[in-house]
Amino acid sequence: MSPSKPSAKDDTVDEITRRMASVSFNDKAQTILGCSHYQLKAKLLAPCCDSWVSCRFCHDEVNSHAMDRFSVNEMKCMLCQEEQPIAQDCRKCKQQMGRYYCDKCRLIDDGPGKSIFHCDQCGICLSGEKSKFYHCHTCEACVAVGARDNHGCTEKKLHCDCPVCGEHIFGSNKVIVQTKCQHMMHEGCLQKYAEHSFKCPICSASICDTRVFFKTIEDYMKACTMPREYKDMKSQIHCNDCRQRSVAQYHFAYHKCSLCRSYNTSILSTTRGIGVAGQ
Repeated sequence: MSPSKPSAKDDTVDEITRRMASVSFNDKAQTILGCSHYQLKAKLLAPCCDSWVSCRFCHDEVNSHAMDRFSVNEMKCMLCQEEQPIAQDCRKCKQQMGRYYCDKCRLIDDGPGKSIFHCDQCGICLSGEKSKFYHCHTCEACVAVGARDNHGCTEKKLHCDCPVCGEHIFGSNKVIVQTKCQHMMHEGCLQKYAEHSFKCPICSASICDTRVFFKTIEDYMKACTMPREYKDMKSQIHCNDCRQRSVAQYHFAYHKCSLCRSYNTSILSTTRGIGVAGQ
């Protein structure tokens, strides 16, 4: 359903829109037309507010409402400024607006060597080679063929927000990855997040290779001597990796799961005299 027309626009939005109305660049130094999201040689007329934009992402970044990509009907060639019905080629100067054009999504992309395909079941265009993906009817999304057996099939799996940046994942033009705990997020967001934490922001499971980190903890534990008064104290812990409970020797900082040997644990309770399992 198309979004309703906004009653007014901010002066700031009007100014940005005017600057973007004629020509914009994906790379100004290389005179590559487009925007930060796509390379293309055309402007699109957003029907919701009658403004010329390079793409729906550019529109949404400066407006409080979202642009309906499917309702776009007009484009303006940035080479000759001809306003015309949206198409792959300009009717006046005959130049190609983009190597890829989808009449259903109204998507134009001139990125060299970029593979894009339209999935009728997803209802949108997706990055990648069509032969390397299949549509999962449970997830209601396209999944890489190589991940068919281990993608953690879940109803509407990609119809969620990235837990790091908050942007909706389905329909995003960014690379999407699945963590070991089978949650979805942008690849770039995961890389930045992993610089500060090894725990999933949704379930706290380890999202990266923790072997070196846990080995450092192991070495510290061996070198660290707890005060004698804590010798008979035990902690019941929950492991964020195997999702099981076990008992560990109490420590000020770390407790190892006796089942999967992970240090990604949290204390449930601490008492004296409980037998320690699996130590």
